[in-house]
Amino acid sequence: MKKTLTERNSKILLWIGLILFLIGIGVFFYKESIIFDSKVNAEKVAQFGDFIGGIVGSLWSLAGVILFYVALTEQRKDIEINRETLNAQVSALNQQIEEFELQRTELSETRKVFEEQSETLKIQRFENTFFQLLTLHHELVDKLNFSKTSMMRNERLEKREVLSKASADLEIKLKYSNSIEERTSVGSVEYKESIPKTKEIAVKRLNMAYKEFYFDDYKQILSHYFRNVYHIFKFIYFSELIEKSKKQFYATLVRAQLSSNELFLILYNSLHQGLGYPNFLFLIKEFDIMQNFDFRIMAKNPYHQEIYEEKIKNVKPNFKKN
Repeated sequence: MKKTLTERNSKILLWIGLILFLIGIGVFFYKESIIFDSKVNAEKVAQFGDFIGGIVGSLWSLAGVILFYVALTEQRKDIEINRETLNAQVSALNQQIEEFELQRTELSETRKVFEEQSETLKIQRFENTFFQLLTLHHELVDKLNFSKTSMMRNERLEKREVLSKASADLEIKLKYSNSIEERTSVGSVEYKESIPKTKEIAVKRLNMAYKEFYFDDYKQILSHYFRNVYHIFKFIYFSELIEKSKKQFYATLVRAQLSSNELFLILYNSLHQGLGYPNFLFLIKEFDIMQNFDFRIMAKNPYHQEIYEEKIKNVKPNFKKN
């Protein structure tokens, strides 16, 4: 059927119809003279019209139907081809989308790897400096030395013994700041306890006692030590190489290196304006450095713990970052 209804057969029918049309003209007007003034033979013309309409017209109509069918068939083929092409394009697009998704996943994984590597490098940079500072702290402690010659003996101390000596001397200074000197009947000197009546008096006595302890006896020995410990905590506080949530961990590592005597010395240094106050006291508060300190030692001196708690509660730092 498809081989019959073709454009070629349609053209053949058109040519057959045209040939029959020409033959019809020859047959129907054979031996007829064509004079426009003569009367037209209506019967002859009618027969010619019936011939043309019945045979030639039918052939041409059939040819038209065939051409229409051929056009529809070709159009259907084109539609099928277009549909297949579109399906292929859609399939290709879907494949590209899948490839893009895979690439995006790979890029996301790559980004995570780079971020993890970057974070690791930051932590390594931080820890290199951090542990160098800790090493320096231990070297400073190992280099501490104290010597004092008196009529009774020649006293020489090194390393942490110096810190123990300084802590004991400070405790004595604070104790005697709350006592008065009296002479007995035989001329000897006695110290009687003199409890400060107000917190203000206690603050003045504390400041005076610490000035005598630090500036008269221990500044050359302890100033570098205090600065180094302070800068370790300051480095942790200001570092942008680690997350804030991890800073307490490193501060805890430093705190674990400090003995009870060191905490005692650091605490009183942080109460003195121009030395550890306000910045070092702020870091003590920020990292809870005195977490393991025995405050009963401080409570031996009237108002001292109250002074410390008030100062640390209201402390406001004035850091110079660089």
